[in-house]
Amino acid sequence: MLVCGLLVLTVVTQRKEYKSTGKTYGRYPWKVSTFLSSIYEEIIFRGFVLFGILIFFSPIWSVVISSVLFGLWHVKNYRWQTRNETIYQVIHTGLVFGPIASVITLWTGTIWIAVIVHYAHNLFVEEYRKLVLKY
Repeated sequence: MLVCGLLVLTVVTQRKEYKSTGKTYGRYPWKVSTFLSSIYEEIIFRGFVLFGILIFFSPIWSVVISSVLFGLWHVKNYRWQTRNETIYQVIHTGLVFGPIASVITLWTGTIWIAVIVHYAHNLFVEEYRKLVLKY
């Protein structure tokens, strides 16, 4: 129930902001949204998907499958990102961050360390985009 609530809250507020300003994080606090999304994405992709797939596949295949699904999840961002940003995000989350978060979850046996790493990762990527890439 918490996951559904966080997901709905994030999507509704992002959509409202996008409709009024053309951006998802104009007036809406991005750090709040990324914190909420870090929680529900880790619950979904590491809590449900990764551990659900582990029932049927080896840990390696479970990491690969859940990471690819996590990357594909980010295709939804095409509505407020450029095509290249979305392609990069899908590849990065599916091939780099997804496996890292999955391994952290398997090693620790909990999703909460991955939630913290996810949030820190998102903050770092956003600052990198602003400072280095200048967008």
